[in-house]
Order: sequence, then structure tokens, then C-alpha cells
Amino acid sequence: MKTLIAYFSHVGENLQNNEIVVLEKGNTEVVAEKIAALTGGDLYKIEEDEPYPYSYDDCLRRSRREDENNEHPALKAGMKLNMDEYDTIYLGFPIWYRTYPRVVASFLDAYDLSGKTVRPFCTNDEGTFGISLLEMQGALKGATITDGLAIRGVSVHDSDDRIKAFVG
Repeated sequence: MKTLIAYFSHVGENLQNNEIVVLEKGNTEVVAEKIAALTGGDLYKIEEDEPYPYSYDDCLRRSRREDENNEHPALKAGMKLNMDEYDTIYLGFPIWYRTYPRVVASFLDAYDLSGKTVRPFCTNDEGTFGISLLEMQGALKGATITDGLAIRGVSVHDSDDRIKAFVG
């Protein structure tokens, strides 16, 4: 069986150390690529049908609305995975409003991960999972969820040792 690194990552304006910065590559994508290099796993970028806004403030407004209304935005068409190929899934996302973006919920809705081992990782300005792992347990009935890795966005390029320890 194979390993999958599925992740959602936002490019554009982002918050780092309480300041707006522009990211050409999202923090979660940086971590996902490092995990893929260590595991030899397949990378899969979770993409929404209607991309999140480039502007940090506009992105926050949309993500808050989705979170408050429990909206699950459509995934980009034509990006179907065969989950039967994988036994271990690293699942990466930024933390927005103390949890994963609703497009990640759309991904979890789209696939049955029963019997899989899910290894969550996240990036954010605080370096915590917020309530995302609790929500994930409810969404992933039948999957084994391991301890995760939370990395502050400003630290993604300097976290190789933590990522190696997480991958094992």
C-alpha cells in the first residue's frame, strides 16, 4: 500500500507574526512537499472549485461565512483519487478560525477513509490545532487518527527536524 499526502494550502496574502505577508507558495504546501520527500508518498493538492480570495481580509470573510454556515465548498472537478491504493494519509491544512478550512471538510465528505491511518498536520500563526482534531474525529469515523504536527507559518522553512520526527 502507498502513502498519500493530501493538503490544502492558501497562496496570496497571509498572516505571519500578526502581519500581512504575501506567499507565493502556501505554508502547508511547503510542509506537504517535505513530507512527500521523506516518505516517497503521492502529493495531492485539495483544490476548491471557486478559489479562495488572494486578499487576506476577503479570504477571512469567506472562510468565516463557510464556517458559520457549515458550508462545504465544491472541490475542483476532475481531481478524483482512488483511496483503495492508500493505507496512510497525511492530511494537511492551515488553521482558519481554530479549525480546518471547509474545503477540507468537502474532501473528507468525498472519500471514505475507514481503515486508513490519518496523520494530520497544520500550519498557522499560533502553532496549534485549535479544535480541528476534535472535528476530524467526528468526520473520520472508522479511521485511525494519529497525533499531529502543528507548525507556525513563520517556521515552516526551519522545521525539517520536527517534520522528520513526525514522519518517523
